[in-house]
Amino acid sequence: MSTLSKLRRLVLRQDVSVREASRRLGISRNTATKWLKDGQMAEPRYPQRVSGPSILDPYKEQLSQWLKADSHRS
Repeated sequence: MSTLSKLRRLVLRQDVSVREASRRLGISRNTATKWLKDGQMAEPRYPQRVSGPSILDPYKEQLSQWLKADSHRS
């Protein structure tokens, strides 16, 4: 069930306040109000983020060596 469906069910059927419903669902109160006001039946779709290389990638080998060397301390 989508977040929008859950929001509509909580607010319109179960008489939960928008503030409480947004807290339960983990969304902004302003977003919840906007979704309910628009009356759209579909959540907005956002493009998936493309993650680049990690900042630590060049240091992975050195970090692994350091962790192996210090493993006897724990």
